[in-house]
Amino acid sequence: MDITGPVVLISDLHLTAEDPSGLESFETFTRDLEGIDQLYILGDLFEYWIGDDSAEALGLTNVCTALKKLHESGTHITLMTGNRDFLLGQDFCNSTGCHLLQEPAEEKISGHLILLQHGDKLCTDDINHQRHRAIVDEPLWRETFLNKSFSQRQSLARAGRSQSDAGKRYKSAAIMDVNQATVENTLLNSRCSLLIHGHTHRPGIHPITFENRTAWRIVLGDWAAGPSYVCVAPERLDLHFEKQVLSLFQSEENHTFRLHHDA
Repeated sequence: MDITGPVVLISDLHLTAEDPSGLESFETFTRDLEGIDQLYILGDLFEYWIGDDSAEALGLTNVCTALKKLHESGTHITLMTGNRDFLLGQDFCNSTGCHLLQEPAEEKISGHLILLQHGDKLCTDDINHQRHRAIVDEPLWRETFLNKSFSQRQSLARAGRSQSDAGKRYKSAAIMDVNQATVENTLLNSRCSLLIHGHTHRPGIHPITFENRTAWRIVLGDWAAGPSYVCVAPERLDLHFEKQVLSLFQSEENHTFRLHHDA
């Protein structure tokens, strides 16, 4: 693993006991990260999460242990929830040493002001998904769900996963990607010229030109083909995915970025 900066960001690991290789990959990854300053997890660490009392029953205690060890090694871990693990809460963070971050968040990372999101709320063409997120984001819905028994919660989660997977078959690829106008408005309403998100499983770095300036959207990949991550250093940002590296280098003169691709 090529770490080129003190801060690393990941997203969309979708960890589950049904995929032991994914769990092993994450444990190896966290061991390799020991010594870096900070790790950001931008949602969907887990394939699904049904409450902070569910790690053992879901076969995910090794993930919690790996995060705790990384935290104890001196790495600060910041966690943002996604659309799969939106029920991750403070108890999980207390047990693992993570800091819970609400989205969207403007963070100063290695000298860069970066807007962080999971990414699904940028996909505004997917109306059904946005309706679902609006429902599950309601505090009353969450309280009602978490008050159910574990078996009830697991049954509902499995049914929801099946329904979601079935629904994707009838959605075009464009609908499940970000809406360009939403991305532009999101950046206009922030102080940032860099946006990093996941969710779409379409890793890449995209320039966005508006109002006589250029911003950059960096999309983290999922982990189906191995770890995808962004390293952030004062002079560069590197996106790693599928044995490729895309890099943004910052000019010392005018602080603008240029894109470089290493296959």
